[in-house]
Amino acid sequence: MARTTILPSDPNKRKAWAASVAEDAAKNQYFSRLEGAEGTRSAVVKKTDLEKGAGDEVTTALVAKLRGAPITEGRKLAGAEFRLSHSAHSMRINEFRHGVNVGARIEQSRVGFNLAKQGRVKLTEYIKELYEEVICMAACGARGTGDEIQHFGTDYTGYPNALRAPDTAHLYVGTAGDKVKATLLTTDLVNLKTINKLRTKSKKMLGGQPDKAVKMTPVSKGGRDVFILAVPPEVMQDIRDDSGAQGWFEAQKALTAAVGKESEIFKGGAGMFNGVLVDEMETCVKFSDYGAGANIAATRSLFLGANAVATAHGTKGMADGMSVSLDEDMDDRKHDHILFFEMIFGADKTQFNGMDYGMISVDSAFTAAV
Repeated sequence: MARTTILPSDPNKRKAWAASVAEDAAKNQYFSRLEGAEGTRSAVVKKTDLEKGAGDEVTTALVAKLRGAPITEGRKLAGAEFRLSHSAHSMRINEFRHGVNVGARIEQSRVGFNLAKQGRVKLTEYIKELYEEVICMAACGARGTGDEIQHFGTDYTGYPNALRAPDTAHLYVGTAGDKVKATLLTTDLVNLKTINKLRTKSKKMLGGQPDKAVKMTPVSKGGRDVFILAVPPEVMQDIRDDSGAQGWFEAQKALTAAVGKESEIFKGGAGMFNGVLVDEMETCVKFSDYGAGANIAATRSLFLGANAVATAHGTKGMADGMSVSLDEDMDDRKHDHILFFEMIFGADKTQFNGMDYGMISVDSAFTAAV
């Protein structure tokens, strides 16, 4: 087992991890800010079915809208009634664990800083990033390439729920959505035109079975009904660089002048445009094989409606019902001090009859950071 070995005096006393530390691990991430209880119009819905009982799978029943001509005079209704069309979305939860060995008493007596405290801080940061990355990859349906995802290798295919690529009806490629992976150009950046077209595309998902994408419902956020476009930092830069009289800056200036401090730029969001809250997510998925030569860098943004992503936790048996169990232990006959966590959860994007539900994946080129 790898062990922290450092060298000169810190009398460190063992402390129990407070529940507030566990809570903090799930509060500051991007997707946690979008999470809400089942039955709410949140972009990420938290299922609680497994928190009180046994089991490792949770199922959500999705019901399609009714579609068809009404029965008119002279025609018989009996036998022609609508039939409810259901689709079940199932997801699993499983165990994620890790820990840090902060060394033996001799190591902790040689330094002028608190090793255990450092270990707690760094392990809490790791939990945050792990949680965020699992949800981001599930929503994107891909791991992508490079080191944007830090804790999972490029061979990661999803755990405990397999990653699922977006279906064609819910995939938007390029500035205007008129490209495919092999035709993407380096100039196909996300801009205000993209936001407008995405909003229109979402409105044209009219629902109905068996051949139509299920209608997208806006997210209820801050007392408003909005769609959310979650973008990587580079895409946010491209949107902000969309200049001109109708550009991003002018749109935000007009919004701020109209609503003052109620503007989204004062509420944690990056900005609002045409009923779409544009927000920046630091954790993101990128690709390196787009374009005719399979050599164009691309990234995936997420246009989110209500209940686009689901998370579920198993907390039975964990102290105080926390979704993350944090603890300390000793190893090698109380020689080594170990900090560790256990988190039982799963994340998945919701689907209806094999089609994404409440989300459009947006693939685009981007201007690389300097």
